[in-house]
Amino acid sequence: MKILPVALAIASMTSFGCFAATKNPDPHLDEQRAIVKESEKYDWVRLTSGEWLKGDIKAYYDKQLEFESDVLDTLYIDREDIFMVISGRSHAVRFNDGTVLEGPLNISGGYVVVGMSRPDQYKYSDLVSVAPSFDDALSAWSIKVGIGANISKGNTEQTEYSASVDIKRRTASNRLLINALADRTSNDDEITENNIRASGTFDWFYTKSLYFRPISFDYFRDPFQNIDHKYTIGAGIGYYLIDTDKTEWDIGMGPAFQHTEFSDVVEGTDKTNSSSSFYIESNTEYELTSDIDLTFDYKFTFAETAAGGNAQSAKAGASFDITDDIDFDISFVWDHLKSPVANADGTIPENDDYKMVVQLGIEL
Repeated sequence: MKILPVALAIASMTSFGCFAATKNPDPHLDEQRAIVKESEKYDWVRLTSGEWLKGDIKAYYDKQLEFESDVLDTLYIDREDIFMVISGRSHAVRFNDGTVLEGPLNISGGYVVVGMSRPDQYKYSDLVSVAPSFDDALSAWSIKVGIGANISKGNTEQTEYSASVDIKRRTASNRLLINALADRTSNDDEITENNIRASGTFDWFYTKSLYFRPISFDYFRDPFQNIDHKYTIGAGIGYYLIDTDKTEWDIGMGPAFQHTEFSDVVEGTDKTNSSSSFYIESNTEYELTSDIDLTFDYKFTFAETAAGGNAQSAKAGASFDITDDIDFDISFVWDHLKSPVANADGTIPENDDYKMVVQLGIEL
């Protein structure tokens, strides 16, 4: 039964035409026979250039196909460069109307065939994501680790270390995002910077653009802002304002509960604060070239004065591909706290903190 969708997809190529190029030669008969024969063992992708790729589909998300080849390693192929996809293996496929189908996957002529669905039932433009079925679920995970260091010796001894981790799990209907960044700087054995920030979100897509966030988590630590620990748990809703092959821009908002533990406070002042808050955020990604990606994230949190007041944070970053698995990353980070809580000696921390982080990122 798995061969039928494959045959339908190949036959549909001549009747529907190409969704990425209007004129392209049909595959030779020998190529068709070889693909059908091995469609349950390998996934096949035909590019608009006429080239065939054989390997494993890891995921389709954000209008980009992650494909692993034994010879070419991991490839990230833009939607516009794909002519056809043929796979006799089972995949979970989500469409814009919220429908999720599971089965062999075939894409051609601007249409998507999943299992025994009709060849003209689902348009390729309505495809949101493709993820492996449960038996290959580990391939839905993506992990990137970043490491940075700057060491000076001589008249001035200064060391700067930074480490980050970015974890993503994508399926046909939801995504899990976890990231963390830690910085530590010492000058002549005196620590001048020591902070940690981490966040995690779980999003469920109702449509291609609208998603619900049943839970989010943030952690922040910076003794120089008089914050020992700050925990924030919230929920929310988000929407993609722009979602093209090159640009993505989504906004989100929602309520949250915030608990803050201060490092040192004036006598008679509470050392902890628990209160409700509300956040608004914006996340933008732009593919400048095939090797350069730009990002800009901004978040505004409404909070009580006793917790430090309203907070703002922004991060602008650029990632340059060195190899398929190694990137050169540079980020500019800004934190603003409207009403910092005074230290025990009465001094008030600065409202704004700025930093630049330079790292090598390794995709595991």
